[in-house]
Amino acid sequence: MTLLDDEVERHVVSRPDSAPSRSPLRLRVATVPPSAAVLALALALGTALRFVRLGAVGLNSDEAVYAAQAASLTGNAHFTTIFPVVRAHPLLLQVLISPFYAHGVPDTPGRYVTAAFGLGTVVLTYVVGRVLYHPLVGALGALLLAVMPYQVVLSRQIMLDGPMAFFVTAALLFVALGAQRRDGRWLVAAGAALGLATLTKEPAVIMLGSCFAFLALTTRITRPLRHPLTGAGVAVGLTLAYPLLTAVAGGGHGGASYLLWQLSREPNHTFAFYFTTVGVAMGVGTLLIAIAGLVAFRHMLTWRETLLLSWLLAPLAYFEVWPTKGFSYLAALAPVVALLAAVALVRLGWFAGRRRLVALALAAGCAVSLLVPSVLGIVNPTTSGLAGAGGTPGGRAVGRWVARHSPADAQFMTIGPSMANLVQYYGGRRADGLSVSPNPLHRNPSYAPIRNADLALRDGTYQYIVWDTYSASRSSHFSRRAKNLVRRFHGIPVHTERTGSGKLLVVVYAVTPR
Repeated sequence: MTLLDDEVERHVVSRPDSAPSRSPLRLRVATVPPSAAVLALALALGTALRFVRLGAVGLNSDEAVYAAQAASLTGNAHFTTIFPVVRAHPLLLQVLISPFYAHGVPDTPGRYVTAAFGLGTVVLTYVVGRVLYHPLVGALGALLLAVMPYQVVLSRQIMLDGPMAFFVTAALLFVALGAQRRDGRWLVAAGAALGLATLTKEPAVIMLGSCFAFLALTTRITRPLRHPLTGAGVAVGLTLAYPLLTAVAGGGHGGASYLLWQLSREPNHTFAFYFTTVGVAMGVGTLLIAIAGLVAFRHMLTWRETLLLSWLLAPLAYFEVWPTKGFSYLAALAPVVALLAAVALVRLGWFAGRRRLVALALAAGCAVSLLVPSVLGIVNPTTSGLAGAGGTPGGRAVGRWVARHSPADAQFMTIGPSMANLVQYYGGRRADGLSVSPNPLHRNPSYAPIRNADLALRDGTYQYIVWDTYSASRSSHFSRRAKNLVRRFHGIPVHTERTGSGKLLVVVYAVTPR
């Protein structure tokens, strides 16, 4: 027996055989909380968590790159000479936010766009849960996603993964509608959504594997074959649009360089990274409830769970095998985790007596356990130490100081490319990182290595050295190297950034050629 029988009224959750018999009307009133109220709470909390204090912390390195690409697309003179348009990823998000970066040096407008995508993903999660199960499942899944720290922090940044997750969730909705109605034409719409997701960030093409895995494991959509093939063709066609247009525009060599760099990057985290760091951000309680629900209610599993698990496990396996692991890479999986937890809670809450009370307590506790760290992260934003996991305190202030107090032709040496990007974004001055490898296989093609730092300082190529605690925490070797260069070339601190409690964040040194 499934949670929702295809033959019963859409407003009534089907009952396991062990549950007491009740009339549909009484069941609806007595056991199903008002899903509209839960959804309203999800939208209210989701809106507040994504839009409040968006400008409290300056951009991080990745955000600076994407925002600068958007500005370069519009011909903004502050960025065009430093930040190239063609870099590692497609440009759909950059095109969408580019009107906000045509003039000056704005930073936060793009965050409002990505926050809107994040809130849209919450809405789509509700719709997916409603289509697959029941409005209550959708509303509870939307609530868990709305307050999930992982999804909140990604929605508050100019990152590609949040908008990509929106389009991937739209594709999930279309596949669910196709399976629900046994109509393969929805797969064409799913292919278009996946194509847009891939134009946002190319790893989204992996979700085609999830689609075909679901089609292979179920018989919900079997005929005609032209529908899944057409959907796949639409997705692949949109995916190829960016590299083809780039090649025609003369940027094919740069695109090939980025691809070679991505394929040759060394592992940056252990295999446990996604289960520990990202799992904690998604919520340990949420994950445990989702897993426990699959085990405890395994006799109720249907094509619906097959779809969600296909959507979850195929990309997880890919990113686990892929050597380079990023905090934001699993953004598209967060809605599935929230829905699986919501299904488990609703199924548990179906039973009368203590089990229902346990379900209500678990739902409330899970939501609160996600809400508290999300709120704390907004009230007291701090540097995460993980690329793409948060803003960089002090970076915006230092960049603006550079713009006001350094010569227009000054060049800066930093520990790594993260702070260099911020100096270039806010300050408009050229900056290079000591940690950038001279081996082209081991560096982002956009970054230029400093092959001989001593010689470059003696010749006066660089007039300033920037030390920052974020980069120092990631590379103690190059932090020491920067400090040694400061001592050798009589560095004088000309600007310092600290936290409100006095913790040192960034120091800018003026150096003297020898």
